[in-house]
Formats: sequence, structure tokens, C-alpha cells
Amino acid sequence: MFTAILSAIPLWVFPLLFGLIWLGTRAARDRTVSPWLVYTLPLLGLLSLFRALGLTEANIALIALFVSYLAGTGLGYRMQPRWIVARSAGRVHLRGEWVTMTTILGLFTLNFATGMTQGMAPALADGAGFAVGFGTLAGLMSGSLLGRALRVAHWPVTAD
Repeated sequence: MFTAILSAIPLWVFPLLFGLIWLGTRAARDRTVSPWLVYTLPLLGLLSLFRALGLTEANIALIALFVSYLAGTGLGYRMQPRWIVARSAGRVHLRGEWVTMTTILGLFTLNFATGMTQGMAPALADGAGFAVGFGTLAGLMSGSLLGRALRVAHWPVTAD
């Protein structure tokens, strides 16, 4: 059964997982990065949007996703100042933290587990409760990435 599960996983999933682990590990250390890296992280939320659209109760999942996305955006915006050291014209200096790793791997795991559930136990994934749970978790995590990006975008730019 385990080999059947592994053989059903698309090949692109593994490089994505390794890339996310690399990105999360890098975020655990103090770093200076282009603001664009922070601005592109919310695009990971598109994976959740596509997954929500594939659920039987897609409308319910999308409502939960949207509402919790707004809440997650607010939370991410409020949390980000702890990690911003400074922002210059083309760089942002960030403290190391594990929230990025937790969030991006949480999104990956949620989407992966939802896909596996849809494939192996579709009746479990068909309910409204499943859709609400998926939408809420995905929205909070995805929204937090947007909130953090918005905070970086609004952070005062200092001279180098």
C-alpha cells in the first residue's frame, strides 16, 4: 500500500517540498533578502485555492478560506514587526524565525493531505465539515503570508 501511495504522488511534489524546506530553514536565520521574496510567498495560497475548488463542497470551502484569509492577513500584519530589522531600497533585513517554516510546510502538508484524502477516502472529503476545516486552516496560513508581505511593503525605507 505504501508503494502505491508513493507511486501516485506527482513528481513535482518532491522538488517543491525540498524547496520549501530550504526556504524555511533559511528563514530560521537572520538574513537580508529582496522584498520580492517576501512578496511572492503569498502565491503559495494559490495551491489552497485550487485545492478548495476541487472539493465537493467548494462553495463552503471558499467562504471559509476567504473569511479566514482576511483574519490571517491581519494576524500576519501584526506579527511581522518582530522580525523586521530594517528595510532599504532593495533589501529587507529580517531576524531569524521558525514561523515561515511552520506556515509554508503547514500549507504544503494541508494541501497534500487533502489531496490524499480525496484520492483514498473521498467520502471523508465530501462533507461540509471537511470543507470548513480545510478552508479555515488554509486561509489562516495563506493570509498570514500576505499580511507579512503587506507589513514589509509598508515598512519605512531607510538609506543604506
